[in-house]
Amino acid sequence: MWKRIPFFRIFLATLSGIFLDAKLQPTLPAWMIVLAFFLSTAICFSFSTLTIKWKWGWILGSCMIGILVASGGIANALRSNSRKVYTHMDASAVLLSITEGPKKASASNRYLARVFRADPSRFDPIGNTYIYLKKTDSTDIQPGDVLITTTIPQLLKKNANPGAFDFFTYSLRNGISFTMLLDGPSQYIKIVQSAPSEKRWIYIVREKILSIIRTHIKNKLNTGLAEAMLIGYREDLDKELLNAYTNTGVVHIIAISGLHLGLIFMLMDFMIRTLAGRKRAALAGFFFSLPLLWSFAILTGSSASVIRSAIMFSFIIVGKAMGKKNNGMNSLLGSAFILLLWNPDLRFDLGFQLSYAAVASILLFDQDVKKMIFFKNKAALYLWSMVSITLAAQVLTTPIVIANFHRFPTLFLFTNLVAVPLSSLVLVLEIVLCIIHPLDTMAKGLGMAINALIQLMNDHVLLMEKIPFGMIDHIQINNTMMPFFCLYAGAWYFLFKSPSKSVFVVLVILGLTLPVMHQMESIQTSKTNEIHVLNTYGTTTIIHMHGHFGILIASANLLDNKKKTNELLRQTGIALGIKHWKIQSFPKNPAMISLHEAYKIKPWVLLCHAKSISLDMLKEEISKETLILADASTPVWKIKQWEKEAQKLHLRFKSIPEEGPLTIRCHQTQ
Repeated sequence: MWKRIPFFRIFLATLSGIFLDAKLQPTLPAWMIVLAFFLSTAICFSFSTLTIKWKWGWILGSCMIGILVASGGIANALRSNSRKVYTHMDASAVLLSITEGPKKASASNRYLARVFRADPSRFDPIGNTYIYLKKTDSTDIQPGDVLITTTIPQLLKKNANPGAFDFFTYSLRNGISFTMLLDGPSQYIKIVQSAPSEKRWIYIVREKILSIIRTHIKNKLNTGLAEAMLIGYREDLDKELLNAYTNTGVVHIIAISGLHLGLIFMLMDFMIRTLAGRKRAALAGFFFSLPLLWSFAILTGSSASVIRSAIMFSFIIVGKAMGKKNNGMNSLLGSAFILLLWNPDLRFDLGFQLSYAAVASILLFDQDVKKMIFFKNKAALYLWSMVSITLAAQVLTTPIVIANFHRFPTLFLFTNLVAVPLSSLVLVLEIVLCIIHPLDTMAKGLGMAINALIQLMNDHVLLMEKIPFGMIDHIQINNTMMPFFCLYAGAWYFLFKSPSKSVFVVLVILGLTLPVMHQMESIQTSKTNEIHVLNTYGTTTIIHMHGHFGILIASANLLDNKKKTNELLRQTGIALGIKHWKIQSFPKNPAMISLHEAYKIKPWVLLCHAKSISLDMLKEEISKETLILADASTPVWKIKQWEKEAQKLHLRFKSIPEEGPLTIRCHQTQ
C-alpha cells in the first residue's frame, strides 16, 4: 500500500503537523527552523557518497516526512495568524469592502465585508465582519462596493444554547470575528460602487442561470430546489423541504457535491470523445474539461466537497493526457493533502468530513459489497450496483452523521434508490435547459418536464419522511467514544477482509468497551443537578436538570410554537443528556424571578419582560452578592441601561444575550 498509494504517507505526515501545531502551538519561526533543519539535512544527504546513501537511506525518508510535518504545522500556524482577533477597535470610522452577499433572512440581509481603519494616520486591515441591513435598506449594496461608516463593528459573542449550532466558532474558523448592524443609508456612505462591468463573472453567470430557472420552472418550491441542485443557490430553498431531505438521508442531492461534478465530468467526457475521437480525447479533455470543471466549482461556491471532486477529476484528466493510470484512493488523499495545506481548518468542516468519508468508503467497500450478489440481468445488475454504492458509502459516513446529528435515517436506501436517479436526470436536463434557453418553445417544454420530475422526487421524499420508523433519534456518541467507535468499525472491516484471532480479540474488547463507556457517562449524567438559563430571543427560558430528567420553564410565546419548543427540547436534551421532560409555563410577563427562592441556590435574580424596572428600585431588596441576570426577553436598550446602573451601584450583572446562556450548579442533595 505504501508504494501503491504514496499520498497516504504524505497526507498522514501533513495532518500530523497540523494537529501538532493545534495542540502544542509553537511559534511560526520555530516551525521554520524545523523545516530548515530537515530540508538542509536532505540536501546534504543527497550530495553524500553512494556508500552513505546505501547504508543510511532511511535518513532521507525521515527528512521527507519531517518536511511534510513542518509544512502542515506552518500551514496551520499561518491560518491561526490570519484569524487574529482584535479585542477592541480604536478607530473613529471604518471602511467596509463588501466581499459577499446578500444572504437573505426573514427581516434582514447579511453581507460579508473586509474591515479597514479609515483614520488618516492608520489605514490598515482589521478583519472580516458580518453586516446586517434591513431588506428595504440593502437593495443597492453589491459585492465590490466600498462603504465608510462611523458605526464600529462589535466582536462576535459566544452565546449559543447547549446543542445549538455554534455560529461563533464557525465564524472564527472562517476568519470572521466581528458583526455590525446598519439601520439604513443614513449610517454609511458609499464611496466606491461596483459597475456592472467590474462585477466578477461569477455573479453575472449565476444571475443569468437563476433567471433561466425562474423563467421556465414556475412552482416556487421546485424552483428553489432546482437552483440549489444546479449551482448551490439556497436562498429560495424551502426550509420544510430541506428538513425532509435531511431527515430521509438524501440531503446530498441538494448540496453540490461530487455526484454533481461527476455527472458533469461524464457528460463532458462523452461529448469530447464523440467530437474529438478516442485518440485525441485525452488531450482535448485537458484543454476543455479542466477549465469547465473548475469554472463550475467556483460558480457553485467552492465548497470542500466540490473542490475535492474538482481536484480528483483534475488528476484523472491530467493522468489521461500523460498516459498514466489513475488510482482512486491516491487521488482522494492527494486532494485532501492539497486542501488541508490551503486551509487546515477544513478538517472541522462537516461537508469536508462527509465528502471524503463517503468517497473513501465507496473505494474501500463497494466492490466487496457488489460481489455478495451476482445478477445476469443488466437491469438488476445496475440496480444492485446502486444499492452497493449506497450501502458502501454509509460505512464511514454513519459514525460522522450520528456524532453530529444524533439521528440515523433507517430508510435511506429506499429513498436514495428513487431520489438519486431522478436528481441525476434533473441535473442533466437543467444543464441542457441553460444551453437551449434561447429556443423558447423547447425551453418551455423542458422546463415543464424538469418541474414534473422535481415534483415526483419531492413527493417521494415527503412520503418517506412520514413513515413512523424512518428515523432513529437521540443516538448518543460523544467525542470520547468516537475514536473507539471508528476502531470498532475498522475491526469489523479487517475481520471481514482477512479473519484472524487477533482481530477477533480486538473486536470483542472494543465491543465491551463501548457499552461500559456509555454506562459510565450515563451514571455521571444521573448525578448532575443544574439550572440552565437559555438565550432564546424574546422569551424567558429556564431548564432545571436533575439527572436524566428536565423541567422546561418558558414563556407562553415559546411554548405556543410547538415546532420551536420540540427542537429546543431535542437540542438541549441531546447536549445535556436529558431523556424525560416536564414542561411548565411562566406567568404572563413576569417582571422578576428570584432563582434563590425558587431553587434554594445562591442569590440570583432574573429580570425578564421588565422594561419598567430600574435597578435603583431593587437596591434595597438585593445584596452585593446577588448576581442580576437579564435574559433575551428584554430589549437590548433596556439591558444597556441596566448595565450602566449596575456599574454605578456596584452590583453584579450578566447579560444573557451578550454573554450567552448561564449554567448554575446546584447541590447534589436537592
